[in-house]
Amino acid sequence: MKRLLSRLLIFAIIFTMLPAGVWASEETPPPADEPANLIVESSDTIRTEAGERENISIELKNIGDNTAENIIGRIIPGTSRDVIAVRSSSFDTISSIDSDESDVLEYSIEIDDSAKTGTYSLDFDIEYVDSITSEKLALEFTINVRVTSSPTTPELIVSRVDLMPVIVLPGGDFIIGFELENDGDGPARDIKASIKGLTVDTFSLRAGLSTKTLTSINRGKKDYIYFELKAAKGLKAGNYELELEYSYKDDNGTKIGPEKEGFSIQVGSNLEQAANLLLQNITYPSGPLGQNKEVKVSMEIRNQGQSIAKNVVVNADSQESSGLVPKSLSTAKIDAIAPGETVKVEFLFLTAPNAMTSNYPINITVDYTDDLVSPELRDQISQMIGVFVNAPDEDANLSTPKLIIDRYSFSPTMVEAGQNFEMYLSFYNTNSSRAVRNIKIFLTAEEETDSGSVFTPVNSSNTFYIDSIAPKGRVEKTITMFTIPDAKAKTYTITANFEYEDSAANPYQAQEFIGIPVVQQSRLETGEVGYFPESYVGQSTPVSVEFYNTGKVTLYNMMVKLEGDFQTENGQYYVGNFDSGSSEYFEGYIIPMNPGELSGDIVFTFEDSTGQMQEVRKPFTLNVMDMMPMPEFPEGEPPFEEPMPEGSGGIKSFLIPAGVALAAIVAGVIFYRNRKAKKTPEEMEIDE
Repeated sequence: MKRLLSRLLIFAIIFTMLPAGVWASEETPPPADEPANLIVESSDTIRTEAGERENISIELKNIGDNTAENIIGRIIPGTSRDVIAVRSSSFDTISSIDSDESDVLEYSIEIDDSAKTGTYSLDFDIEYVDSITSEKLALEFTINVRVTSSPTTPELIVSRVDLMPVIVLPGGDFIIGFELENDGDGPARDIKASIKGLTVDTFSLRAGLSTKTLTSINRGKKDYIYFELKAAKGLKAGNYELELEYSYKDDNGTKIGPEKEGFSIQVGSNLEQAANLLLQNITYPSGPLGQNKEVKVSMEIRNQGQSIAKNVVVNADSQESSGLVPKSLSTAKIDAIAPGETVKVEFLFLTAPNAMTSNYPINITVDYTDDLVSPELRDQISQMIGVFVNAPDEDANLSTPKLIIDRYSFSPTMVEAGQNFEMYLSFYNTNSSRAVRNIKIFLTAEEETDSGSVFTPVNSSNTFYIDSIAPKGRVEKTITMFTIPDAKAKTYTITANFEYEDSAANPYQAQEFIGIPVVQQSRLETGEVGYFPESYVGQSTPVSVEFYNTGKVTLYNMMVKLEGDFQTENGQYYVGNFDSGSSEYFEGYIIPMNPGELSGDIVFTFEDSTGQMQEVRKPFTLNVMDMMPMPEFPEGEPPFEEPMPEGSGGIKSFLIPAGVALAAIVAGVIFYRNRKAKKTPEEMEIDE
C-alpha cells in the first residue's frame, strides 16, 4: 500500500510539472473549406463547315466551397491559327462564380474558306482567384473543332472604282482605288494587280509600287487596293482609258487570270496655269449720236494667265439691228495671245437712217482655248455696251428710260446656310438723257422651304426706296441677308421688282434676277476612340471609333485610315459618299514595334460640297510594354507555399508587377467588350 501511495504521489508531482494541455484529449478540428475549383461542363467538340462562323459557349461550374473571382478566359493561338480565326476578341471575363454555380464564357470564331476536312484543336486558358485565400488558380482545356469542306473555286471581280479627285488636273496628284470582291465559293490567294497604260506623257506613279499584292480574299469578302498617280503637266483635258490587270490563285495553286478591267480618268483644265483673257479699255461713243452715223468700238484683249491663249475669236454683235447695223466684219480671229501680251481689236457700226431714239446694246464676246484643255472645251468672256441714238425731231418722251442691275456681288462669295452675308447691288439708268425718279424696289424669292423664305433681310425690309437716278447714272446699295439653316446647297434666284417714273411722271415696271449660290457647311462628328490603354511589342491591338455625318450635305470620297509610327492591319477604310444623317464604324489594328509611349491618329479625309478637301484627326496615345515572361513553377508546388525572406526578390517581386499588368489587361478587355457591345459583330465588321 505504501508503495502504491508513493507511486501516486510521484505521478501527481510529475503531472503538475508538465505544461497544461499535454494530457488533455485533442479535439478533431472541423474540415477546412475546399478552395474554388472550376470545371468545364460544356461539350469538348463542335462541328462546323469551312467558311462558316460559329459561336462557342464555355460553361464553367465551381465545385469548390469558395467563390471563384476575376475569371479571365483566353483562346491560346496554336497550330490551328491558320484555319480558325478568332472574331471580336480572344478574351472573355466573368466577375465571379459562387460555389455550386455556373456561368458561361462566349467567343466567336470563323473557319477559313480553304480549311480541309479534319479535326482542329482550340486551346483555352482560364485564370481565376480564390475569394478567401486570394490564391491564383488556372485551368487549361482543349475543344475539338471538326470541319467539313468541299471543293471551291474563287472568282474575283472589281466591284467599285474610285477616283479622288473626280476630275484630275494637269500636273496634279490623284488616287485611283479598286474594291475587289470574291464572288466565288473559295478563297482567292496570292492576288497581284497593276495598272496598264501608264506613260510619262499621260499618267505615272507618284509613290508606292507598280504592283499591289494581297494575301487572300475569302469568299463573299472584299478588300481594297489603291495607286497614287500623277498627271503629266502638259496633259490636255479629256477622258483617258486605262486598265487594271489582276491575277490570283485557288487553293490548289492554280493561277487564274490575268483578268482586265477598264476604267477612265477625266482630266480637266488647270485654272492656275491656264490662259486667262481680260477685256479692257473698251471705247465707244458715250454721248448721243444721230441717225446714219459711224460708230467705232475698240477694245484691248490682255492675257493675264500662264499659258498661251489659242484660236481666239472676238465677236461684237448688235442686239437691235433696226437701229444699229455692222459696217465691218463682226468677228475677228487671233491665232494666239501669249501670257502678258495685249492685242487691240476694232469694229465699225452704223446707226440706221430710221433709228429711233433709244439705247442700242452691243454684246462683245471673246472665246478661246489653250494647251491645257481640249479644243472642244472653250472659255468665254463677254461684256455688254450701249450706243445711244437720238433721232432728230422726235419727242423726247418717246425714249423709254430703263433701270437695270448692272452688277452684283456677295461677301462671302459662297453664301453659307445659317449665316449672314452682304449683298452689293448696283442700279443703273441706261438712258443717256432722261432721269428716273420715285424708285421703289422690292425683293422676292422664287423658292421657299418648310421654314419659309430662304433669304431674310437683317435689320431692314425687303423693300427700299431711291429718290432718283440721273441719266447714265447708278446708285449702289448694300443689304445684309440671312440664309435659313436648312437651305439646300444650290443656286437660288431672287427677283428684284422695279417700280419707277420718268421726268414726265410716266410709270414703269421692270424685273431683274439675282442668282445666289448657297453652300451647306460639312459637319463630321466622331465618338470616343476605343483602344487598350496598354499593349505589348509585336502584338496587334484594336483601335475603333464611330463617326457621323451631322451636316446637311453629303461628304464625298471619304477615307478613314490609321497614321503613326506602327504597322497596321485593316489600317484604312474607304467609305465613299457619306450621306447626311448616316453613321459608320471603323476598326483597325496597330502593331507597336518599340516599347514606350506611342501616339497615333485616326485620319478622316473627304471633299465637302464645294469640292474642297477636308481633314479631321482623332489622336490617341497608349503605353507599349515589352512582352512579359510568364512564371514557371515546379509541378505540384503552389507559388505561395514557401515564405520568401524579407527583402528578397524571386517570385514575389515578379508577381506584383504581373498582377498590375493583368489588372490593366482585364480593365482593357472589359472596356473593349462594353464598347463593342453597342454593335453586333456583323455591324462592326469591315469588309476585308
